Amino acid sequence: MVGALAALTFMIPLLAGLVLFKLDGRRADTLMMGSLLTAMVSQLVLDYVYLTSGGGLVHIVYLETRSFGEAYGIIIDPMSVLIGSVVAVAGFIFMFYGVEYMSERNVGHPVRKGKGLFYAWMTLFEGATLGFIYSSTFLGLLIFFELMGLACWGVVSYYNTGEARRAGFKAFIIPNVGAMVGFYTAIGVGITQLHDLSLFSLSRVSPDVKPWLFLALLIAGYTKSAQFPTYSWIPDAMEAPTPASAFLHGAAMVEMGVYLVARVIQFIGPLPLWIFYLMAVMVSLTLLIPMLNYPLQNDAKRLLAYSTVAEAGIMFVGLTFASLGLRIGLQAAMFQLTAHAFVKGLGFLTAGSFTYSLGTLDLRRIGGLQEGMPVSGFSWAVALLGLAGLPPMGIAFSKAELLAAVGEAGLHPLAWLPMLLVLADSVVFLWVGTKWIGRNIFGRRGSPAVSAGTHPVIAASLVTLVVLTLISAYLAYPLVKMIGFYGGV
Repeated sequence: MVGALAALTFMIPLLAGLVLFKLDGRRADTLMMGSLLTAMVSQLVLDYVYLTSGGGLVHIVYLETRSFGEAYGIIIDPMSVLIGSVVAVAGFIFMFYGVEYMSERNVGHPVRKGKGLFYAWMTLFEGATLGFIYSSTFLGLLIFFELMGLACWGVVSYYNTGEARRAGFKAFIIPNVGAMVGFYTAIGVGITQLHDLSLFSLSRVSPDVKPWLFLALLIAGYTKSAQFPTYSWIPDAMEAPTPASAFLHGAAMVEMGVYLVARVIQFIGPLPLWIFYLMAVMVSLTLLIPMLNYPLQNDAKRLLAYSTVAEAGIMFVGLTFASLGLRIGLQAAMFQLTAHAFVKGLGFLTAGSFTYSLGTLDLRRIGGLQEGMPVSGFSWAVALLGLAGLPPMGIAFSKAELLAAVGEAGLHPLAWLPMLLVLADSVVFLWVGTKWIGRNIFGRRGSPAVSAGTHPVIAASLVTLVVLTLISAYLAYPLVKMIGFYGGV
């Protein structure tokens, strides 16, 4: 039963997405929301069945050949169930908001026709992401990785301006180059040496090949997650409509690079110590970039985009410790991914409410939100403080898990450097965030339209995400603590 439920979560959006290319208006609204609601309900039922049956690892093989071994299958385990739940729930909320955002009432980006195209790309995006999460082979991961890249191109270039087309092309090419390096290497090793494309075969890779195979897959993860030196595509991708930006940053594209590396570490077994040093240096360089850019940002979405680079880097800090065989590092990375999804979605949807009601994302022009748009003002404060890591928001607890991972790492050189940069990033973002909170919420009105208020659909979405920002860590923690290794680490 769990296999059928897992398949439903990604097959329904994929099929609906194909139909949505031909629809528009209310029919598109109905099919899009119906498919994402079905995916979310299927995922939540899967959660219930999985947890009440005792959890564990469920591996279902759908396609197996003599030459390639397992070509396609699915894995249902604490990690896939947790992250699948995040994607299904967040995706539904973001697109519930999107029905109103993609309307002619949007001051900044009025949409009178053609939203079916956006819905098509978004439902395909969610379906591909969920398919990626549950895949048990590199062939399946590659197919869904490429579908995610195609859908990302579709949503980023949706407005069809020169900037949007360039940003969409960049968002497609950079992760795709990483995919070619990582997945083609893994499939090549699987065909020529292992005669099996399953993640379970990773533990049988020879010790001489294993670190280089991991490095190739790490490149795929870094490009997908906008890590140094391939981070520049993610701020440019802000040309996408805001619901897509929320999904891309909070629950899909960026997070799936982290998820890929976490999956590989789960199965590949012991890695040499130089991998830890390399990852520690790379993530440290990544964390420097947003700290230098936060004070320079006046656009709400670009500020949040640089925050995404940092938050994905923090997830990779956890995976850096996981490469040493520390289970708590793997758990901290997935905890960070879960907590980040809802608070980052909250930040982007709040920024979208500025576009919708005020027609601007320029934070210098926004003021007096406590009077004219109190819901948006409150959610903006929660989002910025949450991303800075202040309790009781979930990221505070995932960062505490990282501190525990550092403690378990012992006295390894460089062990503290990434964590110190995580703390420094929090301090700099808190400084910048409190500046904008004071100016946007309590400052002088920067626009006469600030009295427009927050539309009820948008307000409901923001309130829901505020609640999830506060409780997601508590809901996720039981599954987080069940996450472990399968490759003999």
